[in-house]
Amino acid sequence: LPTRVVYVGPPNKAISPRLVETQGKRGHYVALSHCWGRPSHRPLITTKTTLLDHLTAIAWEVIPRTYQDAISATHRLGFEYIWIDSLCIIQDSHADWLSESKRMGDVYQHARLTIAASHAADSSQPCFFPRGPALPAIELPHVTPAGETAGSMFASLLPTDYHAISPEFGTLAYRAWGTQEWLLSRRMVFYTAGCLVWSCKVISQRETGGSFHSTARNPRWKIIVEKYSARLLTKPTDRLIALEGIRSALGTKNPDDTYCFGLWKNSMPDQLLWYCLKPAERSKSALHLPTWTWA
Repeated sequence: LPTRVVYVGPPNKAISPRLVETQGKRGHYVALSHCWGRPSHRPLITTKTTLLDHLTAIAWEVIPRTYQDAISATHRLGFEYIWIDSLCIIQDSHADWLSESKRMGDVYQHARLTIAASHAADSSQPCFFPRGPALPAIELPHVTPAGETAGSMFASLLPTDYHAISPEFGTLAYRAWGTQEWLLSRRMVFYTAGCLVWSCKVISQRETGGSFHSTARNPRWKIIVEKYSARLLTKPTDRLIALEGIRSALGTKNPDDTYCFGLWKNSMPDQLLWYCLKPAERSKSALHLPTWTWA
């Protein structure tokens, strides 16, 4: 388990969330991928002051809607733990944030499932968006190639708003930190505005039917950088650390390669050919990066 997780309670009892320090305990857990939103809509956080309170209990009424929905889904799926960044990292401790942010890739990589609040702009909005009146489904017999009837299949009309059922058009798709969450998670369920979307390393498929290829799960560094650099970061100083999980995973697979400020040594000639699609000012962050890096 990660350093801290939110305990939601056993499946056969009422939800009773509290923060838990795992101290090396093993177990299965769910992770949440979500948008923090604007400063005026910041989510519930754990600080040095609230840590002891959260270890005792987290009152349901103070938990924002995104978290409530994710906790409810975790509980109904039979899991007892969920990892939520704002609650499981002490936000006003630079040492804790630095330590835990470097482990974030492992958190998503080892989660049994990642719940993605795809279309929620901040934590006050739901994972489960209200849907229109359900379209009637028609039950049809399922006929095998041998001509035998084996069970049933259901057919219904698909939503016409593609943006409402596609994770890559949701608010979460524009969050830079979400890049490694999408790429490293073994299994994801996206709660979009129109339907559920399942995604794993092999396939992405909508609840409404039909599979598709998600470029957000492409492991090629060039594609990762193109997607990542187009997304939004609240703090420019997070530019490279928000990719640390992916860097670590790729470094493990390619131990003979060397990572250099957002580029890989063995592919340096090719990766130095980056360019901006539109004019942009050089970042004025305190990172002091070399001029040849895209970061």
